[in-house]
Amino acid sequence: MSKPNWMASHLGAEHSPDPLAQLLELGRWLDDPARRFAWRTARKACEAAVTDADRAHDDAQRPSRCTPAARIADLHEQLDLAQGRAGLLALVEELAERTRLRATTTVLWPSPFKGAFDPQTLRLLATRISTGTQQLLTELEADFVYPDEVHRNAEAALAMLTSRRLAAEATGEPAVLSGWAEAIEFALAVVQTASTRA
Repeated sequence: MSKPNWMASHLGAEHSPDPLAQLLELGRWLDDPARRFAWRTARKACEAAVTDADRAHDDAQRPSRCTPAARIADLHEQLDLAQGRAGLLALVEELAERTRLRATTTVLWPSPFKGAFDPQTLRLLATRISTGTQQLLTELEADFVYPDEVHRNAEAALAMLTSRRLAAEATGEPAVLSGWAEAIEFALAVVQTASTRA
């Protein structure tokens, strides 16, 4: 039996006229059990690869191994790359978690002025946020040649999007939604141009 969906019960109908309903759909998409399981499985596999790379690097540095310096440098680079991949997939889960929280606080925004804003403007902004978030998550999962570089840049670019405070304090005001959409689009541009793909 599927668990009740808080957003569905809040908004009522499956196809709600609420201009922020696209955020409802985004919340459902992010909360899909199969998708969440796939993200977690991929991240754990990358973390296991980090452990293997770390062990290989430590083993090569033992004096008894007499490992050439160039080989140690290669192993160190492999460790950096593995950590970058794991970091990117951890960012995927963190971004999804914060976005679910932000969608929740936005849809449940109790302001009495909610109806004062143009519904079409709210609807367009909600669509930008939903589409951009899904694109950003997909990009973060890409196979990069230098994932360590992408991870460093992505972590900086996603700082606002992964903020617990901003997620918990979000509202449905057009200026706030616009800032959210712009932050997503900025992060997407950074990730798309950060490094060559494999």
